[in-house]
Amino acid sequence: MDEIMNLKTEFRTRQWVNIIQDCETSGMTAVSWCSKNNVSIKAYYYWLRKLRSTACRQESLPSTQGIQQIVPLSFDRTASSSAAITVHMASVSVDIGNGTSKETIQAVLEALKAIC
Repeated sequence: MDEIMNLKTEFRTRQWVNIIQDCETSGMTAVSWCSKNNVSIKAYYYWLRKLRSTACRQESLPSTQGIQQIVPLSFDRTASSSAAITVHMASVSVDIGNGTSKETIQAVLEALKAIC
């Protein structure tokens, strides 16, 4: 019985990864995309939260292609004049300034990975 439940969960996860990727790449807002595609906005955000949580715990998803779209990076140039990139994950927000070294960015991302 556990095997059937695992297959069911894996199937649903793959299905929602595809739905979220379609929405993210559509260029539409989540509300507009969900309305157009008859997807409940509450279900969409539930699965987005669930998949992000799984990605943060580093559990393997059935399809790891497009994980960057599930946990998107935000490029907000108006938030801070010294920040070129702002990364938002869960309750953590990190600003990365212009000229930051590759090593520093890697260290910050590794630290984020460890706390999620």
